[in-house]
Amino acid sequence: MGRSSMVIGWNRDKTYQCPQCHHDTVEMPSSWEVYTCCNCGTRFARFPRLERLLRHVGMTCEACTERHPVPVDGQPFGFLRRRHMGHNDRFLFEGWLHDPDEVPDHRDGVRYINTRASRVDAVADIAHWRSFLGRAEDDLSPVLAVVVDEEFDKWGAAWTADGRLDGFYDRTLKVYGVGVVHPHPNHGRFHADAGTFTWGLIAPSGLEGLFTQVGRLPESLAAHAPQV
Repeated sequence: MGRSSMVIGWNRDKTYQCPQCHHDTVEMPSSWEVYTCCNCGTRFARFPRLERLLRHVGMTCEACTERHPVPVDGQPFGFLRRRHMGHNDRFLFEGWLHDPDEVPDHRDGVRYINTRASRVDAVADIAHWRSFLGRAEDDLSPVLAVVVDEEFDKWGAAWTADGRLDGFYDRTLKVYGVGVVHPHPNHGRFHADAGTFTWGLIAPSGLEGLFTQVGRLPESLAAHAPQV
């Protein structure tokens, strides 16, 4: 049995940390639960031999379970979850939908669709599902995507002079890319057209999403959008 399937004992001194990689995993650990580290996948508990009797709660890391909304024209449709990837600062991005079925796949009324190595690819997956779950069935028309720029250096000296660094600290500002996602000519799935994206755009938080028309984009980003 691999390490990810075994349950091991937690750290007695720092019960909130993963005993394998020491990542802060649980805010308020309970002796009667089994946790999964979001960083390395290790499962741990105070009483690992009682795992069959304990409640398995999976990942509880606030950063990894936070939902990042991806609305369509301002209306709720999907969201992303940002996951640690091993022992480094890289992340994976899960795409989720607010499940339209009467019997949803997930107890929270949401549907998992895919995990991607980049945020823009995860947003493109949500756009693909919107193409046949939206108001117009089988709508393969391109859409505009506003995506948080994960590669931008928000902490460089260039942003301290005009006070925008404070906006990154208090999360009132984000950095975005704006471009087109559309069906790929070979396989038909929606993908990000890299040549249309403009990155490094600083704007207020909470603007990530998909837009069917330039006129529906946030005003602070509309001037940078290509025509669709």
